[in-house]
Amino acid sequence: MGLTGGVPTGVAWCLLLLAGGLRLSGGRARPLGRALSPVEVGLLRGGAPGAAQTGLVELYLVGAVEAGFRQTVRGVETRLPPHGSSAVARAQYGSLYRGMHPRRLRDYERVRDAIGETAQGLERAGLLMSGRRRWAVRALLLPVFAAAPLEAVAGGRTAVWLWLALLADVTAVASWAWSRRTPRGAALLARLRLEHAGARRATERDDPGMLLLSVALFGASALRAQLPRFTEEGGLLTRPPREPMERGGRGGWHETSGGCGGCGG
Repeated sequence: MGLTGGVPTGVAWCLLLLAGGLRLSGGRARPLGRALSPVEVGLLRGGAPGAAQTGLVELYLVGAVEAGFRQTVRGVETRLPPHGSSAVARAQYGSLYRGMHPRRLRDYERVRDAIGETAQGLERAGLLMSGRRRWAVRALLLPVFAAAPLEAVAGGRTAVWLWLALLADVTAVASWAWSRRTPRGAALLARLRLEHAGARRATERDDPGMLLLSVALFGASALRAQLPRFTEEGGLLTRPPREPMERGGRGGWHETSGGCGGCGG
């Protein structure tokens, strides 16, 4: 028995509704009971890239890293990250090997682990979707992509069902790429941006703390406007070269030279 026109589309929209409900349901949240750190704000705004950018700027503002050769960053061995630095910043400092593009640095295992541990706190607080919930949503979305082809095979009486199937496919694509922010996380980010709009006027010399928060909240626009030289020379917003400039193992030069052994905490 062949498919009846409209059935694939109806099933697709049911799956979309289920995926949307699963995404919007907050589940049990345990409030952090404290203000978010800049790296946590960066993670909430821009995911792993946002957290890594913020951690790198955190290191730069305390003099622990500087722009290197050809859009790379490099560690300053004489300036260790101070006590209280974020786990992401410490992981990046400990992974630097000579001059390295920021995106390559972000791919190091210890940096990924530090970002993952930071994300777990935001997941428990109900600000980010957990990885398990995100994959459950995507599992519901996968069959939706077959709606338009199946509708075309079913051959409904009108073109309405095919157009609805195509709309379902487009909606599924948008939902697939959606941020991990929950409604609670999106509301918090919007409130922080409103409350700290003045951070966009902070300078490196006058108020580095607010400058770091500006980068965490506003990302690329803050980097270009408030740290243009470090952003350009350090390659913070560029793609890495096709051939890696750095050579050697995955261990940072701070490990082999004895630096940063117990920095931060």
